Parts: sequence; C-alpha cells; structure tokens
Amino acid sequence: MRLFFRSHLSFLLFALILSLSTVGIFWLDGYNSARLTIYVLFLWVVLSVLFLTVRYFGYRRVFKRLEQADVVASEFHPNEGSPFTQAFESYLAQQYHAYQIDLQKWRAKDTNRSIFINQWVHQMKTPVSVIELMTQNQSDPALRSIQEETDKIKQGLDTVLYTLRLETFENDFVVEHTDLKTLATEAVNEHKRLFIRHQLYPKVAIDSGLFLETDKKWFVFMLGQLLSNAIKYSPQKGSRVEITAITESTGYLMTIQDYGIGIEKSDLPRVFRPFFTGENGRKYQHSTGMGLFLVSEICHKLGYQISVESQIDSGTTILIRIPIQK
Repeated sequence: MRLFFRSHLSFLLFALILSLSTVGIFWLDGYNSARLTIYVLFLWVVLSVLFLTVRYFGYRRVFKRLEQADVVASEFHPNEGSPFTQAFESYLAQQYHAYQIDLQKWRAKDTNRSIFINQWVHQMKTPVSVIELMTQNQSDPALRSIQEETDKIKQGLDTVLYTLRLETFENDFVVEHTDLKTLATEAVNEHKRLFIRHQLYPKVAIDSGLFLETDKKWFVFMLGQLLSNAIKYSPQKGSRVEITAITESTGYLMTIQDYGIGIEKSDLPRVFRPFFTGENGRKYQHSTGMGLFLVSEICHKLGYQISVESQIDSGTTILIRIPIQK
C-alpha cells in the first residue's frame, strides 16, 4: 500500500493543481460562491479516490510482489488479475526461467571446474611423493632445499583441495570420538620437519581426558594451518609454539600461541577475511591470506568460535572455543 501511494504522488499533486485551477477559474468568472468551491473540491476528491481505488485493485498483485521481499519468485500467476498484472507476471516468469537456465549452466561449469582441480591436485601429489622419496638423504644440503620446496608445494596442494571441499563440507564430514591431545600431537607430527627447519619447539599441554566428537581430518588440517602460520611468523630461533586446552563451563578452550612478530592492531578485525595479508603479508611475500580464512570457515562448519589476540613483537594467540554437550 505504501509503495502504491508513493508511486502515485505525482497524480495526487496533479489532481490538487487541477482542482485548485478549476476553483480559480470559477472565481475569476464571477462564481465566487463558497458552496460551489466546496462542491468542486469534494467532486475532485471523490473522483480521485475512486480512480485510485480502481487502480489499486487492478495493480494490487504487482505492488504486493514488489513490496514483499519474501515472496517466492517462482510463484507466478500470469492468468490472474488485470491485463497489466498478467503481462507483469508473464514477464517475471520468463525472466525467472531464463535465470534458472543460466544458473544451471554456471553450476555445471563450476562443478566441472571443481572436478578438474580436484583431479589435478591428486595427480600432482604423486610426483611430489616421488620427490619426497628421492630426497630422503638429509646429509645433502641440495636435497634438503628440494625437500623444503616440496613441503611448500604439498601444503599448497592441500590448501587448494580443502578449499574446494569446503563447498561440499557435509558430504566430506565424518564424526568420530577422539581426544584433543591426540589430534594436536598428530598435527604437530605432520609439521615436525618444519619445526626442525626453523628450530622451533612445539609444546602440547593438553590433558588426555579431553574427549570430543569431531571430524579428525578437518580438525587436524585446521590445526596444521594454525601451526604453519605460527612457524612462518616466528623468525626467532629457539622459541616455542604452545598448544593448550582447558575445560570451561560450556566446553573446551583451545589456544595456539606463538612468540613471533605479532599482528598489527589495525589488522586484527580483518585477519579472517579471504586473501587478506595485512602488514605481515608485505614483509613475508609468500603469505596468501587464505590460512586463517580457511580456519575460520572450518570452525564455523564445526560449530566452534574462533578469535585472535596479538601484540607486536610479543606473539599471537588463537583461541578456539569448542562446545561440548554433557
């Protein structure tokens, strides 16, 4: 109703001008009777109300569809209402049909793209594994350098793979009963070469009795991303990366703390945005800005809450609150 009156303000203004003009003409012509003036104005009001009433009932369906955002777009009635309403509904139906066709085409393209990238990642993992086997001789510095670059390729491929799987998270989700210490230890072991290479020391301070129901694969990948960031931004050799967990009233509070360069205060509200690298990204060119974004998305899918605390030159602490039903 409100949209209808807003769209007819020009008509109401036009009717007001005509009524006043009619009264003015009568007065200039010598018919300066008050009763005549009231009669003319009353006649204009009645005709205007009658016109708007007829017009509203003829266009009511159109204005309701425009006003109500929750109306299902696929519910069309091209054979009901006034001719204008029928034409409007028919036009919407055609546009919706064309939109559905385009949407299906783009979904098919996106599915094919995801399948191709998925297959490509798995194909690339085979030569990476072969290179790993060929460079197991740690005494050769050249082979160690190749192994370092191989680890970066492997981590990049995993990032691509898990980014794609986020779109179909429900299809790749298996709930298992496990404990936090086992998951944290597994994540540390997967990055032990990275810890050794940067001369950093992981410390897992988690009680063995903290059990939860979660997907082990996604959880370990999430911790791996956080450990990778902690190692990357801890240039001081000999420092620690600590993983702790305590019991709260509603669940567990898990923290991953490093003593590295920290994050600028102005960057903290944006660290979970995709491709955001901030000041640290300018100093470390190999930063992609996808690690914390993936972690935040996984936490959201798992029902966890994630936050970050950091101070420059003092380190960064990632806090993950894991709800537990008792």
